[in-house]
Amino acid sequence: MTYPPQDPAGGQYGQSQPGAQPPAGGYAPGQAGGESYPTSHLPGQPQYPGQPESQPGQSPYAQPGYDPAGYPNPYAQYGAPPVQEPAKSGAGTTILVIGVVLLMIIGGVAGYFLLGDDKDTGELNAGNDSTTSESTAPEEEEGGGEDPDEESAPAPSGTHLAVASLGSVTPIPGEGWTWMYGPGEPYGLMNDSEGYLLSHGGDWISYFGVGVFNGAAAPYDPTDLNTTVAGAAEVWLADGFDTVEGYQQGEITYTAVEVDGRPGVLAEWRNAWTSSPDTADLYEDTAVLVVDVDGVNGFVGIASVSQSAETMYAPAVEALLATDFDAETA
Repeated sequence: MTYPPQDPAGGQYGQSQPGAQPPAGGYAPGQAGGESYPTSHLPGQPQYPGQPESQPGQSPYAQPGYDPAGYPNPYAQYGAPPVQEPAKSGAGTTILVIGVVLLMIIGGVAGYFLLGDDKDTGELNAGNDSTTSESTAPEEEEGGGEDPDEESAPAPSGTHLAVASLGSVTPIPGEGWTWMYGPGEPYGLMNDSEGYLLSHGGDWISYFGVGVFNGAAAPYDPTDLNTTVAGAAEVWLADGFDTVEGYQQGEITYTAVEVDGRPGVLAEWRNAWTSSPDTADLYEDTAVLVVDVDGVNGFVGIASVSQSAETMYAPAVEALLATDFDAETA
């Protein structure tokens, strides 16, 4: 059989609208102003009809008989305001500057003796850094730094296939089988499963695997295991031989079995074909075992061995029937 298969945008801104044009008749940068009108009059030119002409140097609004020079000045008695001379810098400023400089010098000398030179400061800082590093360094967790709450995935044993949720252990059927996946992984018809294979070159393999019956892939009825096995076989055949030409399925035989004191049914048949681009073999024998473990959960085991490894088929079926549901190593 072949390996069974397992199961951009952004908003665009519209084109920028041209700048708003100034309202009609309004002002626009660079636009020349309107026509100017004269606001001054020539001396002696009357502004209004009937107005007498003013003499040069005379206000046009002067009244007859008015003499500005004869008008008394009420502030004349106070005389001209005193003129204040700008302040001159003197000795006080010089003394203030000298005092500031002396204070800066005294502060620098005191700081040197109080804090020490650069060498002492460097050694002091180095000691502080070391202490800080030791106190703030994160503590390493015991056990290699692994999170105690994180459980590592179980590794294949090399001697058996395990289904932890059912507490089952199934022996590997002889030499030549190599680990394929699991334990504890979903695989088509099975959950919490583990699988091994025999490679025949290219994409063609023989398969051996066990797991919990996946009721979502095929109906599981513990009271009618024959029908349950028939549904499991149909799911298994859906993609296992889709590359061969002239496929023919042999008649399925159902055998009631007992596995570790629990009822089960073993279904067996032969798959035949006329040609295949993946193998020179022309048939493959398949066995599907379903066991009612506790009235609710079902165990399923599958062995499908190609013609070139036909001697491995019988040991594979025997290994399925030797499954132990009370094993402590599951």
